[in-house]
Amino acid sequence: MTEPQTTAAQHPQEPAQEQAWSHLHPLSPLLRGGLAFAGVVAYVVSQQVDSLFGAQRDDPTRGHLGWAALAVLGVLLAIVAGAWLSWRFSRYRVTGTLIELRTGFVFRQHRQVRFDRIQAVDVGRPLLARLTGLSEVVVQSAGGKDAQLKLSFLADSQAQQVREQLLSLASRVDGGRLRVDDPGGVLDEAPTAAAAEPSHVGQRVVKVPNARVVQAILFSGQSLSLVLMALALFGAVIASIGGAVAGLGPAALAVGSTVVKRLLHEGNFELLHGGDRLRIRHGLTDLRATTVPLHRIQAVEASQPLPWRLTGWWRLRMNVAGAAQGEDATETVLLPVGTVEEAIEVLVLVLPGLPREVATAAMLGDGPGHGFTTATTRAKRLDPVGWRRLGYTVAPEVLVTRRGRWWRVAQFVPHARVQSLRLSQGPLERSRGVASVTLVSTPGPVSPVASHLDLAEAERLLEEQVGRSGLARRRT
Repeated sequence: MTEPQTTAAQHPQEPAQEQAWSHLHPLSPLLRGGLAFAGVVAYVVSQQVDSLFGAQRDDPTRGHLGWAALAVLGVLLAIVAGAWLSWRFSRYRVTGTLIELRTGFVFRQHRQVRFDRIQAVDVGRPLLARLTGLSEVVVQSAGGKDAQLKLSFLADSQAQQVREQLLSLASRVDGGRLRVDDPGGVLDEAPTAAAAEPSHVGQRVVKVPNARVVQAILFSGQSLSLVLMALALFGAVIASIGGAVAGLGPAALAVGSTVVKRLLHEGNFELLHGGDRLRIRHGLTDLRATTVPLHRIQAVEASQPLPWRLTGWWRLRMNVAGAAQGEDATETVLLPVGTVEEAIEVLVLVLPGLPREVATAAMLGDGPGHGFTTATTRAKRLDPVGWRRLGYTVAPEVLVTRRGRWWRVAQFVPHARVQSLRLSQGPLERSRGVASVTLVSTPGPVSPVASHLDLAEAERLLEEQVGRSGLARRRT
């Protein structure tokens, strides 16, 4: 059994009457093993194709068809019994301070997530779950890559209710104080209006048309690579070059699956704002709704690849503690593709201390306008194309960095969310008398850095930002 994430010392007084444990939906084992079951059925059907068309085939049972049928029946009964035991010993409950999940019959596991560690709460509806009216609740907590608690599966209405309950309790923990003298862990302060309002009620900020998502993916480097691989693969097949086919085939399949996966994940994208949180809906086959409290966002990046310069589109990603990592991690996508106006609207919404004109200058401008401190001319040899865009500026609540002329990137980090700072100077930078300052955030796709600054300016940024971040953290 894994150790719980909380201890008695953290919660000195437990509720006098324990909250009741609830079971997951009885169809949960079937949905979790649905793909494996489909694979077994496909295998059995494939073995019967010849006989279905009247062809003769060998008898794999060698005349013991009855015993084989009994063996198959026994396996099916064992699967049913295992599924029942899996459901019977899977239980969860929500107490005054945390959510708990117990699973396993032979190998038992007990997981707990405190409300003050919740970073986001997702509701997902994979294809099989949608057919049966079920949903899964995914609780993202601060921690490593496995810092998730999944309730797979619940009835959709029950899943929505659990999500609202968790978000409300997490907001109350953030905004109030736990009364240690209250056996139920009740809060001193009543929930705010923003915390109490249902997260499904919110103002739509942006809705991305699926046609734009398809076009954006087609204008990406992955799609270009896929086209080139397909042409080369076609030529190799025509020329009967077996080695090239063996190498290009799996590579093209891998890139193609990545492109399709991105389309399935980013389709039907919709961003809503409700009180102190964002609601992100996305997915074509696997519908998912992610709820992220605004104050949990650690950093935001706006990027524009070279092909998107023709359309003026931008992509926004964010660092959220506890979210899944990787380039295809959908929990970190704030806007898959949008116009510059839509991107700026989202930026000023999630970063209240960011002036609109500063965001515009970071995304589109270059030079020292709007308070930007730019890289010295000595950095021209290090970045001959984009050195004019290198720089940073300090907004009231946010530090902004930018870089790239062909592939534009602008990064925004609230002062209170800077975890640490690092000044680095490689051999080439030392020869030019410049240095780079890296702002360390939580793990995620955003890695803010102010590149190739004059050494004295980099040292000044390092010293002043330490003070700004400390002051901002004391205010929050």
